[in-house]
Amino acid sequence: MGNQRGADPDAGTGGALAEIGDTIGDLVTGIPAPIRKNAIKAFGRLCAVAVEYPVALIENAISEKRAESRARVKLIDTSANQISEQMHIDAAYARAAAKKFGQKIVRERINLDQIAEIAAAELKSDQPTETNGQTESSIREDWLNAFESEASQLSSEQMQMLFGKILAGEIRKPTSYSIKTVRLMAQLDNRAAALFKIFCSLSVSMRIPQSNIIIDARVVSMGDPGGNSLQSYGLGFDSLNILQEYGLVISNYNSQMDYRPCIVRDPRFGVLPFTYQDRPWVLLPKETPPAADHDFRVTGVALTQSGKNCFPSSR
Repeated sequence: MGNQRGADPDAGTGGALAEIGDTIGDLVTGIPAPIRKNAIKAFGRLCAVAVEYPVALIENAISEKRAESRARVKLIDTSANQISEQMHIDAAYARAAAKKFGQKIVRERINLDQIAEIAAAELKSDQPTETNGQTESSIREDWLNAFESEASQLSSEQMQMLFGKILAGEIRKPTSYSIKTVRLMAQLDNRAAALFKIFCSLSVSMRIPQSNIIIDARVVSMGDPGGNSLQSYGLGFDSLNILQEYGLVISNYNSQMDYRPCIVRDPRFGVLPFTYQDRPWVLLPKETPPAADHDFRVTGVALTQSGKNCFPSSR
């Protein structure tokens, strides 16, 4: 199964699942309490591995999940025989169907465990001392329902990486990603996901400090993007159309945004930096700074709100 880590939820995964469990389990210590609470809730819900959280409720949930997995395996043969008798079909056919269904369940659990491992690694890289004024809001059950349904179907490394980052972002700050965005991103094929990665790597973005709310994110145009001016960067007209069809970029490839707040007018006063390649930058006039009421418009291909929701965070 490529990058899958085993087939039997109890016996066949061994050290690989233990490694995932260690990665997630180490998360509990050293992160802000609101984030820790949401992490425990999300991983306790999504993970099949034996994660030893210092919370009785989660330990009970894990025990139930272990028992459920063992019971499911034991019931396959019994259920297959019952089905064959009720439907008057060959028992061998029923057993084959039950085995196929069991493999599907295992595959989905492995996908979720791998995505959870990626999310745990993302959260471990956070600074543990500040919550940036974050309220103690809880990650929503309906969001976890939608995320589990979509993420369980993702087996490619690229999509698992994307959804691991989405899960980490929602754990940090619930309501960061809408259910619509989760479903939209799950529909991406490998080509669209690769194009979105290229787009993000070339983008400049303007964000509200501390909150990481993105005001604007775009690839600055080198001429007319509709005329393939970004072709040499891997974002030709056809590629932009694919991103637009998935609802990630707006249809006007020559939209504008005023980046006036990023201009340094007086070194004694603060300025709003923009981000490029995960580093902060400012605009420094070569001569006399323009008047405060003189705008500075940046033209290019801009992300939609859904695209901004999935834009890599800058911490």
